[in-house]
Amino acid sequence: MSSLTLPKISIITPSLNQGRFLQDCIDSIRAQNWANCEHIIIDGGSTDQTIDIIRQNEKWLTSFVSERDNGAADAINKGIRRSSGDIIAWLNADDFYLPGAFRTVADAFSNDPCASFWFGNGIRVDERGVEKAAFNSSSVRYDRRALIEGLDYILQPAAFINRQVLNEVGFLDASLRWSFDWDLWLRLGAHSQPSVIDAQLAASREWEETLTSNGGFRRAEELRLLAERHSGQEMTPGALCYWLDSMDSYMTKSSAAFSRDTSAALVQLWREVQKDMRQLNVDSSGNPLPEDAPPSLMESNGDTFDLKPLTIAVDLYPLIAGVSGGIVPWVQGVLRELARLFPKDRVVMFHRPGKPPLSVDAANVEYVPLGDHPVDFYAEMTRHCESIGVEAVIRTYPQEQHPNFPFTRQIFVIPDIQHEFFPEFFSKQVLAVRRRAFAYALSCGGAIATMTEHSRQTIIGNGWTLTDDVFLMPAALPEELREAASVSDLPAAAAAFQRYFYMPANLWPHKNHRRLFEAFKLASPHLPSGTGLVLSGNPEDLDGILKDFEDLPIVHLGFVPHRQVAALFSRATALVYFSLFEGFGMPLLEAFHHGTPVLCSNTTSLPEVGGDAVLSCDPKDIHAMAGLMQRITAEPGLRDILSEKAKSRVLDYTWSKPAQELRKALDRVAYNPIKYSEKKPLVSIVMPTRNHAHFIRQSIDSVLSQCYGNIELLVMDGASTDNTVEILREYGDRIRWISEPDKGQADAINKGMEILDGDVLAYLNSDDILLPGAVACAVRYFNDHPECDMVYGNADYIDVNGVVTGSYATAEYTFERLMHDCCVCQPAAFWRRRVVERIGPFDLSLQTAMDYEYWLRMATSGAILHHTIEKLAQSRLHEDAKTLAMRGKIFEEVFEICERHGGYVSFSYFLGLWSYRCYEAWRGGSAFRRIAPHAYKLAALAHFVGQMARIGMDRKKTAYVSRTLFGVVESRSPLMGKLARRMWANSATLRQRFR
Repeated sequence: MSSLTLPKISIITPSLNQGRFLQDCIDSIRAQNWANCEHIIIDGGSTDQTIDIIRQNEKWLTSFVSERDNGAADAINKGIRRSSGDIIAWLNADDFYLPGAFRTVADAFSNDPCASFWFGNGIRVDERGVEKAAFNSSSVRYDRRALIEGLDYILQPAAFINRQVLNEVGFLDASLRWSFDWDLWLRLGAHSQPSVIDAQLAASREWEETLTSNGGFRRAEELRLLAERHSGQEMTPGALCYWLDSMDSYMTKSSAAFSRDTSAALVQLWREVQKDMRQLNVDSSGNPLPEDAPPSLMESNGDTFDLKPLTIAVDLYPLIAGVSGGIVPWVQGVLRELARLFPKDRVVMFHRPGKPPLSVDAANVEYVPLGDHPVDFYAEMTRHCESIGVEAVIRTYPQEQHPNFPFTRQIFVIPDIQHEFFPEFFSKQVLAVRRRAFAYALSCGGAIATMTEHSRQTIIGNGWTLTDDVFLMPAALPEELREAASVSDLPAAAAAFQRYFYMPANLWPHKNHRRLFEAFKLASPHLPSGTGLVLSGNPEDLDGILKDFEDLPIVHLGFVPHRQVAALFSRATALVYFSLFEGFGMPLLEAFHHGTPVLCSNTTSLPEVGGDAVLSCDPKDIHAMAGLMQRITAEPGLRDILSEKAKSRVLDYTWSKPAQELRKALDRVAYNPIKYSEKKPLVSIVMPTRNHAHFIRQSIDSVLSQCYGNIELLVMDGASTDNTVEILREYGDRIRWISEPDKGQADAINKGMEILDGDVLAYLNSDDILLPGAVACAVRYFNDHPECDMVYGNADYIDVNGVVTGSYATAEYTFERLMHDCCVCQPAAFWRRRVVERIGPFDLSLQTAMDYEYWLRMATSGAILHHTIEKLAQSRLHEDAKTLAMRGKIFEEVFEICERHGGYVSFSYFLGLWSYRCYEAWRGGSAFRRIAPHAYKLAALAHFVGQMARIGMDRKKTAYVSRTLFGVVESRSPLMGKLARRMWANSATLRQRFR
């Protein structure tokens, strides 16, 4: 096409305060290098840098104007009137053309000069101009009925109009605010057939201030009226989709006003409307399909046709490549397929500074690095989620810290709950942290993704699992591990063996390396000569694991590249994987892919994954393990049989199904209400008593008068000799009671708790009082905080006559605060039965501090303790009360239980003990106080320093206390916490010393 015959292309750019994008727009037109082009900018009176940018580019513009207008359509019409091109288009200031667009349109004009307009495909980009996805994932087509009754599927920046036809049908309808382009396509199409260009012509920038992202119900109604004007129908399937989308957005922002059932009904209606949309022969975005489109294309990945595009956040903070084990390739594989199958979703990956722990290369995936401290990370993640309108979050592993985003709209990835089956594999503090993190995920999460039915059932059966949405998201073989390997890829240390068994796993206790070594030692005399054992993975603590087995032919290769892993599998006699606990067992799939026989455990998920393609045995039976090693090397044809089964077995696992299951779960949680469903659990209260007839009636009445209806009270009387029993009989069947000898208060409480059935527990001494509404308040708190294991409120002290004498020194819970003194008022405390099932009953050996010991035991077990400022109880102080009568015994017990659970005794207790010894425990104490009022402080300090010296000489105690102090430092100074974390990550010596 000669320059003399080039069609003249006129581009109008309407703009209002889009200066930060305008240069990209102008540059994209200049880059077309189209000689016969005019560019007209119609600015609506911008107050930002727009005018400066226009002045800088004035020589490239045909004309411009900056004045108030009556909206975008009015501005575009002004530009059309100023233009003289054969082809007319408008390009919003925040959009831009792709290279070669004008040449492609000119060719279409030459081929079909009578078309009413020409339109093509394009891309969606984010605010920064980074490509998110293709606008239309399939070929571009035109279907008038689909355009009238469905959605506006034409990408406006990729549409170019025949000037002659435009003059005949009229310009844009300036009375329309949101649908003027749709109206124009319909009017142009009624005049003559448009022409389709199956190429990407332009980029549409999608961000929160674009015109189409605003408007709500007003926009939906304008679109409905437009559809009615052109179709003659008051409501079309497409118009209803726009309405439902507006309703969904509103209900999401106002979720407290709508029930879960209402949200679910809206989702169901949306899905029903999609069936009507299918009748228009369109895909899930409204784009027309070929007449003979196969059902699979019509369905758009099966039952995911009706899934609306989502903005999804992915929390990668928990993952560290090479350290986090098999969860990294699992999550990476699922997310890669998710991005491929659902290109219209926006997936934003939040990760620590530096290289992300996993790689998903897709147009609709973005990476955002945040701070390396968890508090900073999740605060920044919260701000980003709010700014981009995230609808659902994927948490790649449970953490104690969280973004400020509704838990009900988060999916937690949990491979297994191994720590509940083998708690001995974790230090006490690591186990506690792990349990607290998992409590949030299991109790609060909108959904939980796990790998196998075994893991799913163990999660469902866990006492902390309150969500009813636990779905399967099995793994498949990672793409990186599918490549073939050559002989040269085999590491030299492995090639030195004539044959070898292969074990790829970090040196974690549950991987069972020590028993594997014992079995290998037992089998070695019966194995072919030159048989070795090759290990790979994180080599940390290798010397400790290999102790006593140094004489065996065992080599550890550390971390090895994928091609070397492939070579190791290909050449191995067998994979040996006698793990004690597996959520899945990714190495089995790697072995299957290479046709490598598998010897593994017959427990947890491995039988489910391995099927009949493995040989298995009890991972604690070293003789059985050794027998399998001998069998695979000696039994003729066995390797070939297993190899064939393995190659067939691996075909059962693909990434498509787990990705689709995850996407459906994301759709479910995106519509979840923010508030949790209200539960009315049975609250069981035990009242231990002995000879408290003068107080017990008030205590019982304080329970019976509670406004919460689902309460059971059991009075455990220790064979009182006063008139307690007579008082109990007066209540008839309103209470339950038992009167019999016991071994003390703790024994009475324990027996009572075993008899009662409540999910929420408490005990109330027969001289204390529950304030009105206390139980309802506790239940309400548990409903609002499903992760909470115990809640305690404020309380008053009362005297023998019930007169308030002061306030109990309760405080917001932290472990170090609880170690400082008992900030939990026992009669104001309520806890869940699930904690009792984990930590057991009260300690019978304690007489005075059994409740304090119980709170500390809860805390160190991983329970989540909360404080509410609501006043729930009154604690009575009188001469008979143990807390007044047994001060010396209290200090004795407190010191013992603080040492037991915290590893140290707080200085506050040393002060209390020596104050008691100096001024209360002997007859001359009062006089000594007057003479030396501060003497106790010196004694306390000397005693405390002695304790610190003893802790310093005990390695285990030093590590334990150091971890506690780290928690205190990190909570008070994130900067110091960052430094400590970096030192820990970079120093194997520190990890070994303080683990």
